[in-house]
This record gives sequence, structure tokens and C-alpha cells, in this order.
Amino acid sequence: MLKSWLSIFGLVVGVTFSALSQHVPGVAMSNFAGTNALYHNPAFVTDSRYSLYVNLVGTQFYTANNHVRYEAPYSFLSLITNTVPAKYHNERGMLLFPRSYLGENLNGNKKYLNAGGDTRLPSVMFNMFKGRIGVGISTRARYILNTTQVTESLARLISKTTQLKELQGPIFTNQSGQLHLNGLGEIAFTVGGTVFDDESDFLKVGVTVKRLIGLYNAHAIIDASSYDIQPDPTWENKRQYIHVNEINVRYAMTRDEGFQNIKPTPAWLIGGAPPGSGWGFDLGAVYEYRPDVHKYTYREMGDRKRDASKNKYLYRIAVSLTDIGRVHFKNPAYILQQETHTTDKEFRYNTFQKLEGSEGIFNAINSSLDGGQPLPANFKSVLPTAFQASVDYNVKPNVYVSGLWVQNLISQKAFGMKAESYVGVTPRYEHKWYEISVPLSLMNRYRSPAIGLAGRIGPLWIGTDHLTGLLNIGNPRSFNLYFGISAGLFRRPPESQNKCWPPEDSWLRRIFTKR
Repeated sequence: MLKSWLSIFGLVVGVTFSALSQHVPGVAMSNFAGTNALYHNPAFVTDSRYSLYVNLVGTQFYTANNHVRYEAPYSFLSLITNTVPAKYHNERGMLLFPRSYLGENLNGNKKYLNAGGDTRLPSVMFNMFKGRIGVGISTRARYILNTTQVTESLARLISKTTQLKELQGPIFTNQSGQLHLNGLGEIAFTVGGTVFDDESDFLKVGVTVKRLIGLYNAHAIIDASSYDIQPDPTWENKRQYIHVNEINVRYAMTRDEGFQNIKPTPAWLIGGAPPGSGWGFDLGAVYEYRPDVHKYTYREMGDRKRDASKNKYLYRIAVSLTDIGRVHFKNPAYILQQETHTTDKEFRYNTFQKLEGSEGIFNAINSSLDGGQPLPANFKSVLPTAFQASVDYNVKPNVYVSGLWVQNLISQKAFGMKAESYVGVTPRYEHKWYEISVPLSLMNRYRSPAIGLAGRIGPLWIGTDHLTGLLNIGNPRSFNLYFGISAGLFRRPPESQNKCWPPEDSWLRRIFTKR
């Protein structure tokens, strides 16, 4: 569209950073992942190594696409840590990021972009009935941008803007594509239980029910359209405008007041006051093979018990369906939606200056197209439904190797959000106080090989599944980063029936021994 607005969107396309493909395997596969594991499989709420786990805050960011490569002379890590050398700033201290820093993959195929992340807000998980039942309550905010089925010329316009000489002059016909941007709030209740525990065979299942709050939505569906880029004489040909030969588009935005008027009250969360609302579900099951379970069994007061502080499996298999559901946007106080079929229109630079919020952008598009039909405030955005499967093998005490496969189940033509397809293997060393893992994966719809590094020290967890991308090795098309703070009370190991008191390491025993 107009150059400045495209510049903002193009920067998102090329430079948004990320925390893996939405799945954080460097953390989520651990036996000490707590609530972070529930986003992979709700059955992990049962028989946890924690009696109580609390997530204070966590976040992840991700981006992946098949069109542009990051080719800046500084790493993405220096970009997000604000350590880019001074020579790449202008005299006012502004960071320089010319479009030449975005390399292109030009093969005539349609382009896509998945970007976004989530902020994991205070959440809690606990066990009951000696771990046979688990309960979790979690909150988070999610933001997901998907562009799909975008013709190459239109994708180049978005990423390179009208300044690219190659795009100026020719008429680009039969252009199409979809854009979906969603901002969601989520309150989730997870419950899981042990189905059977037959010595070496152990099975648990779980379900998560999510109340979804649609805080923001912007979408555009373009079909069978054509345009060309021409010099703008009102700017002495120093700027360009987009001449729309023909356009067939449906587009919508929610007013900014939709997320500015958040009221976390039961009536607001359950009722129809936000721009959108809906329900979502996760379903999961976990099987553990425990050939040496007797090693973790003891007797106390004549009763046979298990050591709740230890993992007991040789291998673990988990399967789940996540994000089943949709968000229904239907509050007319916040939703602006239009359908337009028109010809011979223009997008000019001046029209898109000094806009006030989403409504200003929407009105600028309307005035440029000068026509169309307002649509009712009623549409449904599907959640990024995915099938997830994992295997975790206990190589030796504290050493594990896990495999994770995530397959997006939403069609690229569907109206709404799409998950990131991913497959990877992650060796890790885990201890209740610290952990390190090295994810090896194919991200970005199995297109981008990556090696990562993740760790946990006490309450802090941090990692990336694309370390080479952060360090700008190999001109990456995807990035990823995650971190957070959480802590828990570990389940207690068995106590010896014949133990002495005070304990051998007690300061009382040391005093009495000296006497």
C-alpha cells in the first residue's frame, strides 16, 4: 500500500523475533517444566515432580517465513539487546535498517509468514491424592500474525515497499493473499488423572478448557487483483503511489478501545463485552514404560509406596490435540469490516500520514478505495489447531533425549490462525535445580534446520531453538527466543523409618557431638 505503512509491516515481516515455533521444546519436554509442559500436553499436570508449581511470568517470540532472509551486518542478538555498533546508527542515534538487509527467495511460489508469541502470566499447578490427580490454572496473552497464499509480487511489495526499482512500472495481475493478525487473552483450567498404574505400565490423560478473549483482530483477504507502482508528481517523483487497476478485497479491524478497555471481571470475561470471545480445548494422553519401577518403591508403616520425587520411566510417549476451537468476533462497538470490488483507485503517501490507531488505518484504506459495502460485525477466527507427539527416553540418571513433532492441522486457506509445523530432537541433562538442553530441529514448516540452547537455573529459564539465527549464521529465515521466571515445591522423597534425629547434617547434632 502506501510506503510508510508498508515499511512498518515489512519490518515485522523481516525482523520480528521469536521463541521457537510456538512450542519451546528446550523447556517444555523437561520433567521440571511445570505449567510450560501443559501447552504441549495437558496430561503432564498429573504425577508431576512438583507438589505445587507457580509460573510468575514468561514470554516467547518467534518468526518464520519462506520469502526473506536476514542479511544485516549485525546479528539479531545484538538487535534485540540494543548492542548494535554505532556505525549502523544515523547522526540522531536511530538504527539503520535499509531494505537491502532483507535478502529474497524469488522462485515464483506463494509466500507465507508466521510470527508472534505469547506472554505467560501468573499460573499455578498442583497435585492431589498423592499425585493421581493434577490441576492447573493458567493465564496468558497471545499475539499471532499469519500471512498465507501471498503471490510473490505482492510479498515483495510488502517487504521491499514501493522504493524497489524492479517493482516500479509493470502491471502485476492476478494478485492474491490473506493476512490474519490476532491478539488473544486466555484463562485456562487443566485437569488430569491417572487411568491405570500397572507396575511397568502407566497411563495418564488430561484436558484443558480455555476461555478466550478476542482483544484485537485485523485481516485482509485479497483475490484476483492487479496494481502498478508509479512516481508521484506531487512529490516531484521522489515518492511513489500504488495505482490499483482492480481490487477484490474483504478487510476488517477492531478499534483499539477493544484492548484498552480490558476489565478482568467475571462478567467481562464470560460475557460479550470484548470484541470477541470463545472457547478452546486441549486433549492429551501420556504413556510411561517403567520396567524398573520396583527401584522407586518402598514400605512405610506396612504400606507400599512410590518415591514421588523420582521419574520412573525408561521411555515416555505423549500425544495431544491442542488449540481446538475458535474466537467469535461479534461486538459491533469495536468491529469495522468492509468488502470492496472496485477499479482505478490509488494509494498515496499523504493519505496514510498521521493516522490515529487502527480506525485511522481503516478509514484511510476506505477513502483510498472510495467504495464498497460495510459488512456486519460478525466473523470467526479459528485457533491454530495442531497435533503434537513426543517421545522421551531416559538414557541414564538425569540424562534424557526427547523427540517432538508438531503438525499444523489448519488449512492455509482457512480464516484464522495457523500453528508452526516442527520436528526436532533434544538431548538434555536435568536436575531439580538446574538443566541444560540442546534442541536440534527442522523449524519453519520443516524448511529451516536449527540448533538451539536452553537452560534453567533455579527459577530462571531461558533459551532459543535457533542459536545460529540469533548469531546471524547462514542468513536465517526464522528466529526464536524464550525466557521466564517460575518456581515450585518439589514432592518429597521417602523418609527412612530408622533415621536418627537430629539428622546427621543438622547443626544440633554437630553441637551435641562436640560435647
